[in-house]
Amino acid sequence: MPQNPEECIVVALWKKKDYGQPAWFFRPKPAVKSVPDGWRFSLKGSPRHYDDVKRIIESDPGARVYFSEALTYERGAGVALWRIEATSFAWLTRLYDWWAEMERVEPIRFTFFLYLPGSIRHAELDLRTHTPDEVVDVIKSKAPRSAEAANRAARRV
Repeated sequence: MPQNPEECIVVALWKKKDYGQPAWFFRPKPAVKSVPDGWRFSLKGSPRHYDDVKRIIESDPGARVYFSEALTYERGAGVALWRIEATSFAWLTRLYDWWAEMERVEPIRFTFFLYLPGSIRHAELDLRTHTPDEVVDVIKSKAPRSAEAANRAARRV
């Protein structure tokens, strides 16, 4: 056992486990939610509300965000991106309710755009001009129903 303080520091450094990994790295990871055969589509909207929107979508057991970016750029504008796989659309009415409340509380208007894998350059529709039921109908009629179908549709662009 070292006696002087400098030797104690060196020994303490040598005993350190998992060199180079952050403290959170070895914490247990949450189980990945599975939504088999869900419709696949994307939403783009304000980066300011990224976490809230993701939380609303993930709160539905029949929906998951399989990829997201808090800030990406489209035609020079900063947007948030959520790629969603869903068999249930209960979260959509909660999103509209939350959206109305955010616009009531904050003086800034914002919108969400729906994108489908076959047309990633142009939005399928603006959610502001459609009801949740109309959005669900568009998704169910045009969005691919599996990962393989979404990949095929995206490659045809």
